[in-house]
Amino acid sequence: MELIDILDEHGKPTGEILPKKEVHRHGYFHATTHLWLYTKTGKVVLQLRAAIKPNFPNCWDVSVAGHISAGETALDTAVREAEEELGVIVKASNLHQIGCFRIDYQHAEDYRDREFITIFACEIPDVPLNVTLQEEEVADVTLLPLAQVEVELADAELAKKYVPFNKAYAKEVFAKLHGLFGR
Repeated sequence: MELIDILDEHGKPTGEILPKKEVHRHGYFHATTHLWLYTKTGKVVLQLRAAIKPNFPNCWDVSVAGHISAGETALDTAVREAEEELGVIVKASNLHQIGCFRIDYQHAEDYRDREFITIFACEIPDVPLNVTLQEEEVADVTLLPLAQVEVELADAELAKKYVPFNKAYAKEVFAKLHGLFGR
């Protein structure tokens, strides 16, 4: 059972710790992390969420994402989730924090995501990705040019295959990723 630190509306810990299922059932604020794996040539890794996921099954999503467990840091979570979800080993020293974002999304009557997301980026070699997928979380991965992802997200029909990225999140994160390409 994954235990999560509860946060207040400003992202500060309240001292309360609850199971992840309860956090979502009650819609408490909590912390998560996103990790964007990218290449110098402008490509990003996307993961296809498993069909059994309760929210956005079979949709393309950020490279790696996860809830920050009680007592864990965002950086620790990004490193752990990369290995758990994709079997990819990343060094904490190679991760660059590129943003923080707050979301509030009602998935179902008894499932509300109120998250403070710490967003990281990590450069990977522009070669075929060697992954070991965590099947209950991830069905597939792909390496696509970020420009292609942006075009597809701008098309209402093509965007349906993606997790619905908040427009402000996408604008900020994609701009920062473009700034990292070719560095």
